[in-house]
Amino acid sequence: MHRPLRAGLVAAGLLTTLSGCSPEPEAAPVEAEGYGQTQQGERAYDPGAGWSLSWQDDFTGTALNTGAWNVLTSNWDPVTNNCNFGTSELEFPRAQNVAVANGKLIISAERTADNPTDSRCPGQYRSFYSGRIHTKGKVEGRYGKIVASIKVPPGYGMWPAFWTLGSNIQSAGWPAAGEIDILEWKSTEPTWMKSAVHWHNGGNADWGTGASRGVDLSQDFHTYEVEWTANTMVFRLDKDFVSTATFNHNESEFQQNHYLILNLALGGVWYGNPAPASIDLAWGAKKTMEVEWVRWYQPGGSQSLGLTNAGFEQGMTGWNTWSPNGTATAAFSETYNGGHSGSFHLTHWTSAAPYEAWTYQTKSGLASGNYKLRAWFRKGGTFDFARFQVKNCGDCAPAITNLGTYGNYTLLETPAINVTNGYLEFGLHSKSPAHNGANFIHMDDVELIKL
Repeated sequence: MHRPLRAGLVAAGLLTTLSGCSPEPEAAPVEAEGYGQTQQGERAYDPGAGWSLSWQDDFTGTALNTGAWNVLTSNWDPVTNNCNFGTSELEFPRAQNVAVANGKLIISAERTADNPTDSRCPGQYRSFYSGRIHTKGKVEGRYGKIVASIKVPPGYGMWPAFWTLGSNIQSAGWPAAGEIDILEWKSTEPTWMKSAVHWHNGGNADWGTGASRGVDLSQDFHTYEVEWTANTMVFRLDKDFVSTATFNHNESEFQQNHYLILNLALGGVWYGNPAPASIDLAWGAKKTMEVEWVRWYQPGGSQSLGLTNAGFEQGMTGWNTWSPNGTATAAFSETYNGGHSGSFHLTHWTSAAPYEAWTYQTKSGLASGNYKLRAWFRKGGTFDFARFQVKNCGDCAPAITNLGTYGNYTLLETPAINVTNGYLEFGLHSKSPAHNGANFIHMDDVELIKL
């Protein structure tokens, strides 16, 4: 989409090698509709063979990870040095409208009679509060597969966006820094993910595309992605709905690092500059853009190796369970329903007494090289330890990923481990001190990757 200006993995340095009129009178407050309370199973996503997860934010805990994200608190953008993001957006971003709760990032928009504006934007009073975050200086990268699971808010005037800007924006300016719009949405075309790129070619150059799956995207979570290489970009909705065109390029703006941006704008040029009164957001109400996770993958030349019963659909075939104290049989099971995919998954839980269990599979005859393990997890409760691990001999020290708490299925991977003897032993090792009905670990869809 053409517009004057809007204004990526692993923390910066790891991936490198890798957006008035007078307010209306206040009415009686309207209760926020489902604010931060959307209940859903996490949107499943598999990048496919050959991709390695370089960075992710699953928005766990109760606060934004400020080691990765910056929060904008003004309608003056200090990165792009303009008011209202160059697109006449009607919102004033602030920290109070950015939250992490229930395993999601929640960016909320609401009307205000405060007439907020930055002193550098005199007289340009905004009619709404909203949120905008970005990763400049913290999470930046070039190329790869960038994807997020997002639920956009319904209603006229809502302009949620997931996008990138070139990291040299402060020196090069826009559009010479380059911009990749992975997702833009508007209510007048609710079934469409709109995507675009902007760069400089003797002036502002634009290219746009989109993907539709024939349903209103504001009614559920969907995945939005770009697969970005040195000479192409492919945009996808829910992985299987590919955009109407592929962007073929060799512009320098897209051969450099970019950073990520998530924001909920209102009105502006995207809607033809509507009056604030026409925006579908009642006084006292909030509308939210919710994000389950953001991930950045890089091509790693990896190879997915077949495992026996990786999704636990054939009982415990191919898997063994060891326990030092004989409690293993009371601590694990192949469980029906509630899996990441298919009908079954592995569960570790505290059924009656303290336990320790190591559920594992072995693989022999492997070529020498580096490997890592991936699987999808949900976990709740308190354990002495809960480890996703891999080791190259029975008595060797394992490469370990310690599990956190995950209300929805979350993709995890172990550190890389070097194999020289052709053997690996891998799986889930947990220990719990006493019976607690809240204690559980679900593991599903295990994958062994050769790097």
